[in-house]
Amino acid sequence: MRVRTDDRTDSVAPSPQAILTEVQKKLAGLQQGWSQQLQENPSRFGQVEVEVHHAFQQLADQVVSGLLGEVGQQPALEQDWKKSR
Repeated sequence: MRVRTDDRTDSVAPSPQAILTEVQKKLAGLQQGWSQQLQENPSRFGQVEVEVHHAFQQLADQVVSGLLGEVGQQPALEQDWKKSR
């Protein structure tokens, strides 16, 4: 089974390890931005909180796609998927 990261492209989901490495880099950048926003305007805390939750949801979706792509390479899952179609 091939898991794609975008409906409009033919890109296959990267490995979970590659995704987690990328997530770590993204979080470091995002954290700096969130901290800067709060230093400049502490009253934005509510908005920053929403941004943090949204970012983690998106990152979690990426990790799940990588896990599914990895597990999807197992023959048993491939056969089950084909049967269900």
